[in-house]
Amino acid sequence: MNYFGMFFSFMLPGIILGGMGAVAIHQELQRRKRRKARRARKPANPTLKRVADKSKLYVYDISTAA
Repeated sequence: MNYFGMFFSFMLPGIILGGMGAVAIHQELQRRKRRKARRARKPANPTLKRVADKSKLYVYDISTAA
């Protein structure tokens, strides 16, 4: 049997693909962890919304726009 050929045609690509998969799973878990931490830092009342000042939204006079 040609073990040298089997190693380079089956085992080596398997190691490389397995390592890439492990890195992808690790990165996904880290991303989920960061998202969960960011969600925990949000304000206690998410229904409270910011209201924009209407005088800044509408320009009635060009001289006051600047």
